Amino acid sequence: MEQYRSFDQLRNNQLAITRTGFFRPYFELSGGQFTYGKLSYASLWKTKMILESAQNTWIIKRKGAFSRSLLVTDSNEMELGIVTPELLSRKVNLMMNNGFEAVYLAKKLFTRTFSLTSEQYGDILDIKTELWGMKKPFTITVDLDKLKQIPDMPLLALLGVNLILMKQAQAAAAGG
Repeated sequence: MEQYRSFDQLRNNQLAITRTGFFRPYFELSGGQFTYGKLSYASLWKTKMILESAQNTWIIKRKGAFSRSLLVTDSNEMELGIVTPELLSRKVNLMMNNGFEAVYLAKKLFTRTFSLTSEQYGDILDIKTELWGMKKPFTITVDLDKLKQIPDMPLLALLGVNLILMKQAQAAAAGG
């Protein structure tokens, strides 16, 4: 984890996700010069996701075989929170054990922007899907004022990217 720069040292609010690899890709969260985190998959079927940053390592996996909920755990398998998509809605609820609650949602019907909002903090970050972006598929805009107030900001950014990748895979599978 020494290869990642601490998210507290972030100076610009525009970050990019860089895709590396084709058959087993991993995604790096970078600000151009420094890398702040990484999203990778532990298995071939992408059932277990690993999010790494300078501060911590998180593991995301399904709650059960037929469950829609995802569990957020640390590297010691201690549960930190749960991610639950709403039925018949594009909203995804995030509830952490430390009391933090937020919602990932697309604010407009035909938009490429996926936002994280909270009742306590307001708009936290926006993840924009780039058109024809194989190397840099996402751009993340972070509110720097909320950076010090919200713990685990790399988790929130990388988790949002993971949710978009899961929705894209589901849409591709349904499309045939």
